[in-house]
Formats: sequence, structure tokens, C-alpha cells
Amino acid sequence: MVHTFFHGVFLGLGLAVLFIGPSLFALIQASIKNGFRSAAVMAFGISVSDILLVSLAYLGAAQLIDNPNNVRYMRMVGSVILLGFGIYTLFQKHTKEDAKNEKIEVPTSGHLPIMFVKGFFLNLFNPSVFFFWLTWVGVASSQYTTRREVIAFFAGTLGTVFATDLAKSYLAKLIKKILTPKIMKFVHYLMGVALIICGLVLIYDVFFNKGLSAA
Repeated sequence: MVHTFFHGVFLGLGLAVLFIGPSLFALIQASIKNGFRSAAVMAFGISVSDILLVSLAYLGAAQLIDNPNNVRYMRMVGSVILLGFGIYTLFQKHTKEDAKNEKIEVPTSGHLPIMFVKGFFLNLFNPSVFFFWLTWVGVASSQYTTRREVIAFFAGTLGTVFATDLAKSYLAKLIKKILTPKIMKFVHYLMGVALIICGLVLIYDVFFNKGLSAA
């Protein structure tokens, strides 16, 4: 069981280095704009959605992708969600650059549930995340013979992913201290553009990727 858990930890570390998606951009933006606590709550929302996706995949949600139309609908919904977050981020009002007030206002605790919901749905409606976990659920199910081993594997993976998300959020907070208001506004716009690009890539896959019909 311990070895199985650490196999999951290694996968989680690999994801932390190699997997760059909309959730990462959103975490960095949240930490820089609203502080570490907001980013940590968003990371928790992402982690909860990962747990849900892994559970659905393990319980047999793989049947959903047997129908190519289901895959198309999932990607269309995902693209709309990502575009919506991107457009909102791009055109969201910023604090004015005032020499007397260069600090970004930190939201109150009432803002935190919104950050959780944003992280949860941003990750949940990203089809690539579901297909990724679906693949690894298949790999883990074929490699480990008992449910306890599968649970231990994904406990290590998801726990590591959550921990590294917190670490990235904290590093973004440290970077914030050396950023000027103009640079922070540029970073904010950059995150919005990145989310929009991710959504457009999904739309391209839906309508122009010939391999989709074979999914």
C-alpha cells in the first residue's frame, strides 16, 4: 500500500511539471490579484473536482465516450466555459493605478466561496482533464488488483497535485511583491488571453479535428 501511494505521488509530481492548463493560469491570476488565501480556496475547488472526476471514471463513466456525440457535447460545453472565464478575466475592471494606492484590494471572506466554485467548474468542464483521469483510472485498475490499492494510488496523486497547486500559488504571491501595478495588469490580461486560447483550441477540436469522429 505504501509503495502504491508513492507511485501516485510520482505521478502527481510529473503532472505538476508537465501539465499546463487553464486551471494553472487561473491559480496564478488569483494569487497575484487576490492573495494566497483566494488561490488556496480555488486550488481546493480544483482538487474536489478532480476527486469527482476520478470517482466517476472509476465507477464507469467511460461509457459516456462510447458515443462520439457525447464527446462533442462535452468539448463544446468545456470550450464555452473556458471562453466565458477568459472573457470575464480579460474585461474585468481593475483598480486604478494610483501612486498613493498601489496595492490591490484583498477581497473579503465572502469572496472565497466564489473562488471555490470557479476552481471547481473551471476544472470540471475541461474535457482534457476528464479524459486524462479516465486514462489513468484504466491504467491503475489494470495494474492494481484491489480497490484499496487504486484508492491509495489516487490519494497519492491527487494529494500531490493539491500540494503543488498550493506551492505554485504561494510562489505567485511572492512574485507579486516585486511586480508593479502595470505589470500586474498585464499579467491579468495575459491570463485572460490564455483561457480564451484554451477555449478556442477546444472549439477547433470540435469542428475541425477529423480524429474526433473516431473518439
